[in-house]
Amino acid sequence: MTRGGKRLWAVFLLLCVLASGILPVKADTQEYRQQLLKAYSSAPENSSAKIETLLSQLEVESPAQGTMWRQIMSDWDRLNHSGFASRRGLQEGLAQDDSLCIVVFGYGLNTNGSMKQELYDRLNIALQAARQYPNAYIAVTGGETAGVKGISEAAVMAIWLMNNDIPENRIILEKTSLSTTENAQNTCTILNQKYPQIKQLAVVTSDYHITLAAAALQTACTYSAAMRGGREMTVVAGASCATSTSVGNNLSTQAWCISAITGTRWTSSSTASAVQKETEPEPQEEFYAADDPMAFEEESDTWYE
Repeated sequence: MTRGGKRLWAVFLLLCVLASGILPVKADTQEYRQQLLKAYSSAPENSSAKIETLLSQLEVESPAQGTMWRQIMSDWDRLNHSGFASRRGLQEGLAQDDSLCIVVFGYGLNTNGSMKQELYDRLNIALQAARQYPNAYIAVTGGETAGVKGISEAAVMAIWLMNNDIPENRIILEKTSLSTTENAQNTCTILNQKYPQIKQLAVVTSDYHITLAAAALQTACTYSAAMRGGREMTVVAGASCATSTSVGNNLSTQAWCISAITGTRWTSSSTASAVQKETEPEPQEEFYAADDPMAFEEESDTWYE
C-alpha cells in the first residue's frame, strides 16, 4: 500500500472510531451554565422550574458538572435568603473548635496606608465574632490598595486585631487580592493548602457587600472541591457592619463573580453601581473565562507567603 493510501486508511479508521462513540467527546456545557446564571439573576423567585430543567440537562451532558452546579445554585439561593445583611453578630451554635474560620473581607485603604472608617467597622464586627468563638481562625483578606508597596489591607487588619488581643497564631493572611472574586479564590486556596481542619466559614464585611462576598467564597470552595480535589467547606454564617449604602439587589454582580470563578461566559448589559465598582471590576459586554477548569489554578504554592 502506498504512503498516501495508508494515510487515507488511517483517516477512515479514525472516523469509524469516532462514529462508534468509543472516544469520549467533551460536552460543551457553557450554554447551560450561562443560562443558569441568567435565570437566577434575572428572576430569582420565579426561576426554579427553568433552573431544574437546565440542571437536569447539564447532568446528562456532564454528570460531574451537573452535580457541582446543582450545589452552586442551591448555595447561591440559600445565601441570598440568609439575612446576613441585617445581622450585626454571628449566631450561636457554630463550631467551637478550630474547624471554624471567620473570613473578613478588606476595604480600600487610604493613600497613606491607613484604614478607612468602614474597615474599622468591619473589624469591630470581626473582633466580636473572634471573642465569641475563641478557637476559630480569622482570615483577613485584601491586597495593596493604598498604592504603597508592602502595605496590604490584610496586613493592616492583622495588626489591628493583634493590638486588640487576638493572638497572631489565630490570624490567616491573604494579602494579594484586589477584588471580591480574588478574595474568595485566594482564601479558599490558602485554607485548602494550609488548614485542613477548617470546615465551616463565617463571612464578615459590610451590609451591602456580604451576600456577594458569601456567594463568591462558597462558589470558590465548591468549585475547588469538585474540580481541584479540594475539600468541602461551607459558608454557614455571616455578620455585617451597617452602612448608609443601600443593600439593594446585586444579583448581576454575584453572577459575574460566579462566572469568573467557574470559567463561564457572562454577558451583562447592566451598568455596575458605585458599590459594585468598588467591590468588582465593571463587567465588560462579554466576560469569558477560559473553558479549562484549571484556568484559575495557582502555579505556585508559595505565592501567599
